[in-house]
Amino acid sequence: MANFNRVIVTALLAVAGALDVTHEHIVPMPMHRYAQDCGTKSTLRINHGAAALLQQHNVPGAGIDKFKPFETVLKDGFLEVDCVKDYMYYRGDKFGDNKHDYKLGPVSNVSIVHYDAFVAKEDRQEMTQKVCFEFCRTVPNMGFFGIVNGRGCYCTPYFTPMESDSSQCDSVCVGENTLMCGGKSKSSVFAMHMCASTKEDLGTRSSAAGSLKADMDAKVKAAKGHSKDMQAAGDFLQASFGQVGDSGATGLAQDAKVFAGKLEHKAEDADETAGELGSFIKDGAALKDFTDPATVTKAERIMEGIDETMAAGELVTDELDALTNLASPEKTTAGAAKQYYAAMYFVDKEFDGVPMTCSGDGVAEPIVGKSEDGCATACDANIHSCVGFQYFKKGDKSMCFLFSKFSTGFYYTGCGGKGAFLQGEAAPYTAKCFAKLSKFEGTTLKPNPSGKCAQCFKELTKADRCYK
Repeated sequence: MANFNRVIVTALLAVAGALDVTHEHIVPMPMHRYAQDCGTKSTLRINHGAAALLQQHNVPGAGIDKFKPFETVLKDGFLEVDCVKDYMYYRGDKFGDNKHDYKLGPVSNVSIVHYDAFVAKEDRQEMTQKVCFEFCRTVPNMGFFGIVNGRGCYCTPYFTPMESDSSQCDSVCVGENTLMCGGKSKSSVFAMHMCASTKEDLGTRSSAAGSLKADMDAKVKAAKGHSKDMQAAGDFLQASFGQVGDSGATGLAQDAKVFAGKLEHKAEDADETAGELGSFIKDGAALKDFTDPATVTKAERIMEGIDETMAAGELVTDELDALTNLASPEKTTAGAAKQYYAAMYFVDKEFDGVPMTCSGDGVAEPIVGKSEDGCATACDANIHSCVGFQYFKKGDKSMCFLFSKFSTGFYYTGCGGKGAFLQGEAAPYTAKCFAKLSKFEGTTLKPNPSGKCAQCFKELTKADRCYK
């Protein structure tokens, strides 16, 4: 967009040098893009007997030097920038009907170019914004075009507001009555975007795509790591607790495997989108000659692909972030687990030190790789629903499950610990069921055959053995 920015600056400098006058401000509209036309031959049929108008270097001389006009498309888009009584329209025409009012010779020696002066009468089209753009985009170094009174199209290197009345740009384009083309005395002024900036535009797009891809690659790697750990833990727990008939624990393990698969699939979706971005970046880097219309067209297609893929990438990244944050919440509050007691404390304190598993109505999703404090923090985050959690830990791997209500449980008196029958046999890994003290203090979780205890376990099994 560098060249486009330069023409805007040129306009602002011109305005700054003009009289201190007031004029309407037009809110910039979305740019109309025709990059596929860059470098192609114009289809306009021109009256070549008309005076030749062109600048060769910067603004001085624009529209003055001789040249072969209207042969090559030089601009790939336009947008509306202002509504003014343009000094250039009234005082900047060196060769047309207003040539006797031309005042720019000693100042900048530039001239505007009129559509009607160069397009043969039989070839003229009813005026629209696009018709005027297609005319002016073939004139090198003309950064703007203006339309007056619905039909008067001209090209100009810059525009300069004059003192004017309060009239508006309210004349409809004679060729498209849904759009405005200036007013009786004022010009709708449009800035044109240079094809030459396509290389810079592609570079900017590719840079943004590269940043997003790098972010996505890191998040995909983390998500796949969580999924792998969760899948492995699920397999291990199913095998371990399946041997001792603990259906609650094996059910939790299956839930973990299902969620691991969901996380893996979303990571794969993100990985695929990141790969598409990488392909567009590679294709863009391979383009060389941006003066070749075919290259410009390829660049435009690549930029469109980048835009679409980045939108898809941002969406899938948001979805992946949401799942990853469920699988491994970032926040951990030190000491959070102190608010949670062994669930057996609220059943039978004699056994509150033995390993235990529990199941129930789940909250959120299984969590992997967190300490007891991390799981407690996650439960606290679900303040209105979470009342406790199941925690497993083997070596440096861990997993927990949050509950809004307890349902079934196993407590293993055959493992070492307070209340265990076989004090010498230690549990092979950690299995703890925690209940939040503030939810159950002064109450019980002991199963009640009458069914009148809403928060109590429905079934609790004493296992005089240990899991493997």
